[in-house]
Amino acid sequence: MTILVDAAQDSYDVVVIGSGLGGLTAAALLAQTGRSVLVVERHNRLGGYAHSFTHKRQIFDSAVHLIAGAEHGESGFPSMLPLLLDYLGVADRCEFRQLDSLYRAMFPGTSVDIPTGPEFLDVHTRLFPEEKLGLRRLQRLSTQLAREVMRTPPDLPSEDLLAAGLPLLHEYRHRTVGEVFDQHLRDPKLKALLGTLWPYLGVPPSSAAFDTWAPMLMNYVDLGVYYCVGSFQNLVDGIASSLTTAGGETLLKTSVRRITVENDRVTGVVLDNGQRIRAQTVISNADPLQTCDELIGEAVVGQEYTKRLRDMRPSLSAAVVFLATDLPLEEIDVAHETFLYDHWDHDIVYDRMNAGEVPALAVTVPTLSDSSLLRGRAKHLVTLSTLIAYDAVDSWRAHKPRYEQLMLEKLEQVIPGIGGHIDFAEAGTPRTMERYTLNQQGAIYGWAHTPDQSSTDRMPHRGPVDGLFFSGHWTQPGGGVLTVVSSGIQTAELVAGAPVFVPAFDRIDRFQASTR
Repeated sequence: MTILVDAAQDSYDVVVIGSGLGGLTAAALLAQTGRSVLVVERHNRLGGYAHSFTHKRQIFDSAVHLIAGAEHGESGFPSMLPLLLDYLGVADRCEFRQLDSLYRAMFPGTSVDIPTGPEFLDVHTRLFPEEKLGLRRLQRLSTQLAREVMRTPPDLPSEDLLAAGLPLLHEYRHRTVGEVFDQHLRDPKLKALLGTLWPYLGVPPSSAAFDTWAPMLMNYVDLGVYYCVGSFQNLVDGIASSLTTAGGETLLKTSVRRITVENDRVTGVVLDNGQRIRAQTVISNADPLQTCDELIGEAVVGQEYTKRLRDMRPSLSAAVVFLATDLPLEEIDVAHETFLYDHWDHDIVYDRMNAGEVPALAVTVPTLSDSSLLRGRAKHLVTLSTLIAYDAVDSWRAHKPRYEQLMLEKLEQVIPGIGGHIDFAEAGTPRTMERYTLNQQGAIYGWAHTPDQSSTDRMPHRGPVDGLFFSGHWTQPGGGVLTVVSSGIQTAELVAGAPVFVPAFDRIDRFQASTR
């Protein structure tokens, strides 16, 4: 029997629904301003897709495999995350370990390790020397666009981009990655290799928004990639500790039943245990359609706003397998993160995913970098994931064993012989994603990252009634760890009506001024 616990108070300045990194970041920053903040989380731990879990004593990250720019660099573009952790006073709560490479790309007949830093361009140039000039132009454009995206104010209307001094974002906000690749590159295999990371956005280069892809890639290339020692739950818990130290509160295993509204203004929430909490501001880190439809109601939100949400398209979901093996993978040529594709044409791969096939696989071995995750006799932990449509099958409960087997068979292409050395394997499906997050169709990136749903065309932070805000991967700037953290910062600024992260961002402002 679940015992429902009341919040400590019946009134807060801010209530945050859901504890994904977007909502949690906003909560921590607002608590720093002296506001009373309550975070309500239906799961038994904080973090959303960034949380970790223990299965048969082993520690697994549920979805986050690596992160960009987790430490202060000696030079180059400053990284937001360490500045934020310093500002919140919790940098000592997280230890990050830099990875040797960004990813390994495996296509038919080809396997190549892709590094970060200047070597990123060098590797692609060595493989495709005749494309050197186009690659340089594309990387420079991506870097410049990434800097504009970082300077974009929250909820800026698209028509104001030029006036805000963001000409590249204005020019490229409706362009796909494939269209920009075609402008600068000729070789289809180079385009496919350069687009390897598209599963991080959920749509292939032909459909992915360039203004989302470019910042994602250049964050990795310029800032390096890292793993959080002990799992990414430590990053979540570090940010949460800043919240509670500043007087904020977290309430686990509790849901919000309703957001109360009077005279078109938020007045608080009702918890599933019946407790009524007054609040002038509610931040939803949850699915916005669920928030508006089920927690408020179309009669209050308005038919036009509800229709807009229903017209937007969620991202694909995913199938995952978590396993432990007794193979000494450190003695084998295995990468931290490998992307395996059956075909060089990403559109073919994507179409097959939508049809319920497994034509691609992402393989992550976090224990190559962090053995502290291990307990007992297992020598390594491996996570397999593949994008897949939520409606690919009629019952995920019935088809779960089949997909687990398909993914384990494909893993043999990355780690031959592992099938006879698996201690245990535990699978998750799109239904699992939906059950734990309540995201519609088990979407793992919020709305699909297509040009009409990215950048300033993505859902704004301000909600349809006064006092309601959104944070996380459904809203601007989009999905991804650093991106949802940015979303949390933007949400906090809008709620506070002023910058809340000024001391840390002084360094970024100075850097940007020096590079214009």
